[in-house]
Amino acid sequence: MIVTPSEDRLFVVTQNDHAHFAGELLSLWRGDGLPEHPHRRELLFAAREHDNGWREVDSAPLCRSPDGRPHDFMSIPRQLRQQIWDRGTARFARREPYAGLLIVRHALRLHRAHRDDPDWTDALERWGELEAGLVEATGATEAIIAGDDRWVDLADRLSLQVCNRWTEDFEAHGFTASVEPSSAHGATLTLDPFPLAGTTTLHVACRLIPDRRYRGDADLGVELAAARWRRAAVRVAPRGASPGKAV
Repeated sequence: MIVTPSEDRLFVVTQNDHAHFAGELLSLWRGDGLPEHPHRRELLFAAREHDNGWREVDSAPLCRSPDGRPHDFMSIPRQLRQQIWDRGTARFARREPYAGLLIVRHALRLHRAHRDDPDWTDALERWGELEAGLVEATGATEAIIAGDDRWVDLADRLSLQVCNRWTEDFEAHGFTASVEPSSAHGATLTLDPFPLAGTTTLHVACRLIPDRRYRGDADLGVELAAARWRRAAVRVAPRGASPGKAV
């Protein structure tokens, strides 16, 4: 889960809903040749499913024992994180081999800082072997894979900016982005250059729960189960556009 303090509550977004927003944003992209891209369908699939391994964990969220706070996507213990990515890289490998290749490439990129950590050796080798098999199965060249991985990475980063409500300007893959949260738990995402046909509004599924110390997994689970699902509006606009002004 993505867990962000918001006044006296916690703003909670599942990894699956974060990934869905990434895919929806990418589906509206009108620049850089993406509408005519020969792998567009697989790219959108990979963007929407790049965090699919988190589904099971987010459906039964865990509480950190030292401080009674919910585990978020950064604090999940190593062994559980490896299980998440074993599941996430394997789930679509047979059914959607090229999208599966992009998902495993995403996993390897995310965890490349652990290349010299012996606790990660086996996991990284498993994912590397899966990647090699999918490269062979799809016949994709490294140039093609790297170019398409750029799209998944960009969509993931933009969605993380929004769902975490990070307000620092951020640059990636030739784009500059910023997020301005709103009082209604939505946000405005601005981009330069602007790649959509015009200013538009998307939504992120989220919940708000009390910002308190939880007694354990069951206590957290009950609070999340009782929380009303919301749809936080995310306005996507060019940098410098006036609030509410269409282009």
